[in-house]
Amino acid sequence: MRILSIQSKRCSSAQFLVFRAAISLSCLLLAIGLMLSSDASAEAKPNTCVECHGNSKFLVQNKKIFDYFQEWKASVHSGDITCDDCHGGDPSIADKEKSHFPGVAATDEASGVHFKNVVDTCGGCHEEILNGFKKSEHFQQVVAEKQEDQGPTCVTCHGSIDVKVLDITSVADACLHCHNEESDNYPENPEIARETLSGIHSINRFYRYIIRRIEPSERDAFFKEVDGKLHHLAITWHTFDLDEIEAEVSDLLNQLTKKREEVRAQSKKIKEEASN
Repeated sequence: MRILSIQSKRCSSAQFLVFRAAISLSCLLLAIGLMLSSDASAEAKPNTCVECHGNSKFLVQNKKIFDYFQEWKASVHSGDITCDDCHGGDPSIADKEKSHFPGVAATDEASGVHFKNVVDTCGGCHEEILNGFKKSEHFQQVVAEKQEDQGPTCVTCHGSIDVKVLDITSVADACLHCHNEESDNYPENPEIARETLSGIHSINRFYRYIIRRIEPSERDAFFKEVDGKLHHLAITWHTFDLDEIEAEVSDLLNQLTKKREEVRAQSKKIKEEASN
């Protein structure tokens, strides 16, 4: 067995496509439920962060601020998650100095996006992913005593504002920042991560094939089990224990491959009976 790569300091992560596909309906229903439960008559509280940083004057005065705001508007976090939720500060105060106190920039230790705080900031919403990440060696690099440099955090792989999900063309490059021949720090990990993520993409393809063709009487029970495994895999991925990740990917691939062949056989039988 290969030495568990949980002992390494890798720089890869993914929120993967297959997991998002599996839970998309649940997310939609949850969003609808939240909208129905909200008080439509309640007035939205003013947010001076959004009002100020959304001003088009920054296109000329501070292009960096302008671009940050545009990235946020286009991101999955826009709307419900605003500047103060991550950076800190007081969105009810219009004065810049007072609203930014005691610090909102990534370089400010009091800010929620400082590298020592950003993991818990993201984990405020992504609690299960955070619990998985805290089991990793990556997390130990973040909380190490006298750590003065950026450790591998959520933003290392996903970005900070315009959040992205690594795929098979980008995951190896992300890992290579720390895992390469020069550092001699598990240089094989980038390729292992790429191959593993390729397996997850195969899971996604099989999932979509089966869900379109499986008998309705089988669908709920089968996908309840599969979705549970996908949910657990999303958490395991963020522990960066590649052996455990590979084991879970292999298990899902075997299960979905077997079901795909069963579905194919059923479809073939139905066609033959219809032609006779």
